[in-house]
Amino acid sequence: MRLNSPASPALQRSALAAHETLGIGALDHVAWKLRDVVRESWLRSLEYKGKAESNAHTVLSDDALRELRSTSPLRLVLPVFDRLLLEPARETGLILAIGDPTGRLLWVKGDSQALQDAESMAFVPGADWSERTVGTSAPGTALATRGGVQVSGAEHFDPIAQRWSCTAVPIHAPGTGEILGVVDITGGEEAVAAHSLALLKAAVAAAESELRWHQEKVEPSQRS
Repeated sequence: MRLNSPASPALQRSALAAHETLGIGALDHVAWKLRDVVRESWLRSLEYKGKAESNAHTVLSDDALRELRSTSPLRLVLPVFDRLLLEPARETGLILAIGDPTGRLLWVKGDSQALQDAESMAFVPGADWSERTVGTSAPGTALATRGGVQVSGAEHFDPIAQRWSCTAVPIHAPGTGEILGVVDITGGEEAVAAHSLALLKAAVAAAESELRWHQEKVEPSQRS
């Protein structure tokens, strides 16, 4: 595993050591040997800590989830993500998750065993995966930073997520730049492989292009 990968043994040992300081109440973030994006996310997570002990209770009812899905513009580009991300990852044990601008997961698809395993940490449709609820994770931190993020193992703030690695990229509205949601790949170390971030960015760019086409061509024709 390359040294600068978030899954590298050196970075994982540093993250585990930082968790030990949290366990004894020592919040010496200057000594945390974490990547900058992770350290800054942990500091935000500490501010939120205690407001929600678990995200399991945040999962929406089927009716509420159906309503959010029906109004999300990301429903228009699901085939793009299925074609570019889900199909290539079908046999790799990876999960594709698509969330709204608040970090709420709207669609979670992928390997059936991985999906079943992810239920133990409430990584399911309708769950809140914002930093405010679960701390540092790729979906929530990508939304907080407005950029692509990779988080691996012990870099997660909540220990329940430490067996997983993830890469996420926010998706923006064409023209306005408004964040419409986030696209995430979750799984083992392969989820933070060198090409994963580039792959997600390319898929998001394709989806944003599709949304622009829909905005310019389809919506005007529907109004006429």
